[in-house]
Amino acid sequence: MSKERVSRQATPAMLVGTPRTSSIGEKAGLPRQTLEGALTHDLIAQLAYHLYEQRGRQEGRALEDWLNAELQLVSVLGQS
Repeated sequence: MSKERVSRQATPAMLVGTPRTSSIGEKAGLPRQTLEGALTHDLIAQLAYHLYEQRGRQEGRALEDWLNAELQLVSVLGQS
């Protein structure tokens, strides 16, 4: 029995529009810049994976997906 993974179509605006916050890093005394960098990295990773899925999960283009995700995220953040 195989389970198919159902994926919602996410857009960069959807990923950026609902920031996830956590007080865990603040309680640990991490600098705000470190927390923001971690959140940005997580958003890029999610978007890159979404791009990978959109292409039919073709292997060997991870860097391209990552760079495209960065460009899309910068574009969305620049519009706000």
